[in-house]
Amino acid sequence: MHSPTDTRNPIRSGRQVRGFVGRAATRFWPAADAGRPPRASIVMIPGRGESVDSYERTAVRLAIDGYDVTYLSTQEHGAVALAEARVPGVPFILLGSDTGALRSLSLAGSPALRPDALILLGLPLVHQPFAGELPTELPPRVLPDLPVLLIHGEQDETSPLHLTKMITRTVSTARLTTVPGGHQIMTGPGVRLVAALTVLFVETLRQIEGVGGGRARLARVPRQPEPAANRL
Repeated sequence: MHSPTDTRNPIRSGRQVRGFVGRAATRFWPAADAGRPPRASIVMIPGRGESVDSYERTAVRLAIDGYDVTYLSTQEHGAVALAEARVPGVPFILLGSDTGALRSLSLAGSPALRPDALILLGLPLVHQPFAGELPTELPPRVLPDLPVLLIHGEQDETSPLHLTKMITRTVSTARLTTVPGGHQIMTGPGVRLVAALTVLFVETLRQIEGVGGGRARLARVPRQPEPAANRL
């Protein structure tokens, strides 16, 4: 019998792709095609009131599409888990929700852990409680000079949409997409769009700059035109 920390021991059965334990991260879903390098490595960082259950469906869909997906629940062993998630020659993406988005921004400022791109869901831009918790990090004033996709709920009352539109304009490589629902996208109606938007974002970067990614190439991707529905 495998131990609970054995990397071969699946968390759940009955799925084409399964989450595994045994790494520094809470869960890991390898790309479905083991014979090829992953198209990208995506690290999911949750926010307030969220758990791995909210992310599993999206992670499975991304893994089936050829992406390595890591779920990192706490800051414990965070540096180790991020190092494990990197794959040489493959784009390295952080996907953070709520305070996980703030943490992703913080990691993006670290030379040792700097990702190739960011996907930020429900980025908190007002220091106020949600799910009984206050953010431990202050809201950003500007976004980093990286390709950034912001996914925001149309009815978000915790982090108002108009503030997100304003911060999107602080860097030319950022773009904003709205989805139905409020602040907690991964448990709301907008969750069904997250995997598709993630694939479109990453594959657009790969197509523009060529297969293989890499931070130096991805960072030069120009800003995409903002959809008319997202403009002020």
